[in-house]
Amino acid sequence: MTTLVTIPGIMSDARTWGAVAQAIKPQSMTVHAADTSLDATIEEMAERALVETDGDLVVLAHSMGGRVALEMGRQAPDRLRAMVLANTNTEGLGDHEIAHREARIAEANADMTAYARSWVPKVISTASQRRPDLVSSIMKMVEDCAPEVHERQNRALIARPDATRCLHQLRIPVLLVTGSEDHLSTSASNDEIAKRLQDAEVRVIDDAGHLLPFEQPQELSATILRWFSRKDIKLI
Repeated sequence: MTTLVTIPGIMSDARTWGAVAQAIKPQSMTVHAADTSLDATIEEMAERALVETDGDLVVLAHSMGGRVALEMGRQAPDRLRAMVLANTNTEGLGDHEIAHREARIAEANADMTAYARSWVPKVISTASQRRPDLVSSIMKMVEDCAPEVHERQNRALIARPDATRCLHQLRIPVLLVTGSEDHLSTSASNDEIAKRLQDAEVRVIDDAGHLLPFEQPQELSATILRWFSRKDIKLI
């Protein structure tokens, strides 16, 4: 039996992949929504997801969750059958990243609601910004994230491993997918990641930014199902 594991990004939870998981899985398939809110490092988040599941895994991961998924592949390469990485990067710490993340931590600790209202419009597409119900649902999820969780996740990202160094060891099929208006995980950066993987495809979905699973769940689901078919990945 294969388990579908969904891994959210920062300040996110099972809502990230809920619609996509329901659209792509067989009715009887088990879905495990990984919890990335409890651990202090990417390595610990990956270990938790592995310990809380059994058998073979197909992973859907978003943004920070993509780093967790890649770490799962490093820790337990024989358990993973396929991986979808949405809006993901793999590189190590950037030159000014610590200062940037410390500023984000301070803002969220001061007022998480105000932080959500400032952050969400910056990371979604122009079309998504014109959908008040969508914006409201994303903001609600971010507001539900406790400031201490946001801080812990940012500090985990500051201490993250450089996943680029291990990409060549991953032998499973990987789908890299991002939004056409994602300025954090671009088509070009996904192409560079794909070059380091043994079996990878890159897809870009229009009218989406960095929160692709929320912005275009139907198109993302269709893209994943077509990829499953091409790669003969069966969710059983």
